[in-house]
Amino acid sequence: MNSSKSIAINIAIPLFISFMFALMVFNEAKIPKIIFNLVPYLFYAISALILWVSWHFNRNRFIFVITPLLLMPLGFEYLDAKRATNLFLYVSMLFPLHFLIFLSLKERGLFSIWGIIKIIFFVLEIVVVLYFVFYPNDELIALLKMKIFASSFYPLEDISVVIGIFVLIAMTFLVVFNRYMLYNSSFLVITLTFYAGLYFIKTPYANKLSLLAIGVIIFILLIRESYRLAFYDELTSLPGRRALVEDMAKLGMKYSLAMIDIDHFKKFNDTYGHDTGDEVLKMVASKLANVSGGGKAYRYGGEEFVLLFPSRDADESYKHTDILRETIAKSPFSVRNKSSQKTIYINISSGVVQRSSQDKDPFAVMKRADNALYKAKKAGRNQVVKA
Repeated sequence: MNSSKSIAINIAIPLFISFMFALMVFNEAKIPKIIFNLVPYLFYAISALILWVSWHFNRNRFIFVITPLLLMPLGFEYLDAKRATNLFLYVSMLFPLHFLIFLSLKERGLFSIWGIIKIIFFVLEIVVVLYFVFYPNDELIALLKMKIFASSFYPLEDISVVIGIFVLIAMTFLVVFNRYMLYNSSFLVITLTFYAGLYFIKTPYANKLSLLAIGVIIFILLIRESYRLAFYDELTSLPGRRALVEDMAKLGMKYSLAMIDIDHFKKFNDTYGHDTGDEVLKMVASKLANVSGGGKAYRYGGEEFVLLFPSRDADESYKHTDILRETIAKSPFSVRNKSSQKTIYINISSGVVQRSSQDKDPFAVMKRADNALYKAKKAGRNQVVKA
């Protein structure tokens, strides 16, 4: 899936969810009250699921995102009016920054050194907020309530709006320029939904429904993230071997595939280093992802890739694979080091086969494609052999 399509999906789905919950808020009179009474329990239930799945799949950022949202309603419910107002001020300022910080940090084990640092930071956040809620500083509160805009965003303070704008811009930057953040573009909508819940906090059920919407969005995002980890290669963003096996099991009787290998990749790694080798893999993967003819690219492992062509014969697949081979061979690749920059060219070899009646299973087809690839290597590399 290309980047722009991924971003669009990860924004469109949360927007739809938030819109549906917003309709509930503004059509309260038409909805049985029992449904609204269930909202807090549904939020706690889905939050428990998020915590469990996050722990199970080592997606710890979601733990740090959902936990403060679980604590926030308790503060609003059990604190007196003055302290709840102070909590509202700090929450509206700090939670979006909290989202941004934990969203931008790489995943680490919860009890690794970095994980423990995150836990300590998170606990300190809570302690500091509670301290200023229970021991308010009038000068600080007056400063935070300072007017910046001519218009009023009541009950949100201007400083909260400024921070919100900054966080949204920063998240947009992360999504656009960091490919690892593509699946987290949903947090743009989560932040907006969070602010909407605070802005309409005096509207019955608005804040509770906004939290439930955020919980649903995070849960869907978590499931999709877990699917991506299971079926997609982290380095190249191509579907991995498991996805290939799943897709081949769905194919009909007619299909073909191309087994692809980067020529002299081991020697390249030894000469220029593994970091540069990774860049080569990403470059080749980006070219293969744009395969024509209805093909789909997979990273099979190491420097090997597979192109799968449903309902195509070997002649058609050969043509589209050879076009890719030529495209890659003509694409300059810059190797940079501390003192100089060198331009080189990468070549690939490929073996193309079509499923036959003698093939007992998809693995037999892949074995024949691997044999054809071996022939391409023996014949001098930088070519496609059809078997």
